[in-house]
Amino acid sequence: MKKFVFIVYKKLHFSVLSVTMLISGSCFSQLFVSSGATLNIQSGGVVTVQGDITSSADITGAGKVQLKGTGNQNINMNGFTIPNLEMDNSANATLTGNARIGTDLLFTNGKILQGNFNVVIAPTATITGAGISKYLVTNGTGSLRKSSLGATSFTFPVGNTTTTYNPVTINNSGTSDEIGVRCLANVLSTGTSGTAFTKEVADASWDISEAVAGGSNLNLTTTWDASDELPGFNRTKGGISYYIPTAGPTQGWDMLNSQTGAAAGTNPYTYTRTGITSLGAFAVGTRPVLSPLLVSPKVFLQGPFNTGTSVMNDGLRTVVVVSGGTTDATHGVIPTTEPYTSLSGFTHSGSGGAETISAGVFGLFNVTNNDAIVDWVFVQVHDGVTGTVVGTRAALLQRDGDVVDTDGTSPLNMAGFAAGNYYVSVRHRNHLGVRSLNNMALAKTTTTPYYFTTAQTQAFPGAVSNNPMAALTPTALFGMWGGDATGNRIVKYTGPGNDENQLLNITLGGNKLGNITVYSISDLNLNGQVKYTGPNNDESILLNTVLMATNY
Repeated sequence: MKKFVFIVYKKLHFSVLSVTMLISGSCFSQLFVSSGATLNIQSGGVVTVQGDITSSADITGAGKVQLKGTGNQNINMNGFTIPNLEMDNSANATLTGNARIGTDLLFTNGKILQGNFNVVIAPTATITGAGISKYLVTNGTGSLRKSSLGATSFTFPVGNTTTTYNPVTINNSGTSDEIGVRCLANVLSTGTSGTAFTKEVADASWDISEAVAGGSNLNLTTTWDASDELPGFNRTKGGISYYIPTAGPTQGWDMLNSQTGAAAGTNPYTYTRTGITSLGAFAVGTRPVLSPLLVSPKVFLQGPFNTGTSVMNDGLRTVVVVSGGTTDATHGVIPTTEPYTSLSGFTHSGSGGAETISAGVFGLFNVTNNDAIVDWVFVQVHDGVTGTVVGTRAALLQRDGDVVDTDGTSPLNMAGFAAGNYYVSVRHRNHLGVRSLNNMALAKTTTTPYYFTTAQTQAFPGAVSNNPMAALTPTALFGMWGGDATGNRIVKYTGPGNDENQLLNITLGGNKLGNITVYSISDLNLNGQVKYTGPNNDESILLNTVLMATNY
């Protein structure tokens, strides 16, 4: 047996030669192992490399190679094995070829940037010492792969950049397989491609693969830091979602509301999902990665309906504050956060609540055609058998009656429910709500329209069997009854809890000549002003329009 001490200032080059190293060596430049050569580092032996490594053969033995450069080091193992590799370079290392770890990958300092190359961890091999500043960066198409992953959990210490660490832990109760993990920089609309989501997700995703398709049954735990959370992310009602890539009615993110809950941990945080048999893109989030459920209701509100144009007025959008308060020329007095969370009688469930209009969507309020926004509405989906409300969503109402999502144009997404049969209801803060007469089939990838506007019989009659909606024109159009200034789902002019008292005495302080510009439940015609007398007053809406017998 030969014993060597190497102090090399340029290149340590093993050609067609068999060398056994018993004690430590130092290589201050490159380590090069040619095809056909053998480098065997026995137990206790350490080859310290401060330059690059290139190998066209397996390095064998129980000793280790130590990366300890002062600048970035390139590693090209050409898919061959290093039995033990210690990463101890704060300037990092970069793969320029695939590599395999036979026994252990030890992180002491720095990160390994994988680029487009894979690191394969042998069946019994380990990764030790990894953490928030010491991990593998999957900044390309390369992945970290664990061979023969079975019931024993394995942590993949990965991140997409040198500043974001998002490890995942996986075990497999199915057929053992080589499982690969690649961390992506963002959560993308179509899994591993598409537009990056800008809110309500942890800003990373994981592309998880298997060498042999089928047979895996994974339990997956994802990890993220508070700094990864984008605006609106709610770690009390999130979870792990999988993107179904197959074209068809199930394509898209698959998480249901029943799979959401509170995250574990205290920064970093974790979610766990079990029973995973299909692999691909996984992400942590709330609404953007919930399974879509699309519906396109059409409804008119009686208060702002204009019989001359057969659409609703958009006074809340166009009004200018003339006395106190503030306004924004882009949306009048319409709030940019949904109003229903703070109103009694409206309880959000499922994925509903706290919907907002982002700054980039403000432009939709400047639309002056029939797509202009009238107000927020409160939409509910009900179980198709029992009628029980299972989910809600605050949505936007256009002048022509279209109920759309918070981008102002898209079909309404009642996210987090599987495709199936549901009743749909639409409510408003000062109008009486309506529910579809029958349940309807709602889908994930195509929207289902429903017109409450075309007939009385489009609305479930409930206790008032003859007039679930108000007749807005003599023959053709119907809408939700207005005048509910108290928000108690009853419209009346006298007696306890009447709406006239709410309008005059509570909102206007008893001043019949009062006129205030405000976003208020007492603004029955939704023109942005509350007034009792004079043109376009709300008392007239209550008495002469809503309670007039010809509307029944």
